[in-house]
Amino acid sequence: MDPGPSMDLYVKRMSWVVCIISLTIVGGGVIFYRSPAVLVFALGVVLTAMLNLLKIRWIRHSIEKATEMEAAYGHMYIRGQGMLRMFLTLGVLVGVGFLSQLDVFGLPLLMGAVLGLLTMPVAAYSMALFKSKP
Repeated sequence: MDPGPSMDLYVKRMSWVVCIISLTIVGGGVIFYRSPAVLVFALGVVLTAMLNLLKIRWIRHSIEKATEMEAAYGHMYIRGQGMLRMFLTLGVLVGVGFLSQLDVFGLPLLMGAVLGLLTMPVAAYSMALFKSKP
């Protein structure tokens, strides 16, 4: 069962909002750092924003699969997929934490990654706040 064009439109809009918020964060990093460390900061933001875009697509796929299942199995499937997304995010944060211990990357990578991970919740809230009425 296809969730329909409204789901595709929502995924596209949310992806664009995540990209715009990420670019805004990188712009703020340019103003804040004013040094070559901004490249490492931008790397953290871009990598975690790409993770968020992957998670948005993954959520859409999960919803498509769950709507084809019986209600109880669909519910368990969605929960399992949610846990996998959480573990993926945790893995990325742990990896960035280890990389930030190296002198080459340091704190800007960690700060960029944390701010980049916040783009998806901020995008979801902003889309709900500025929801267009039919």
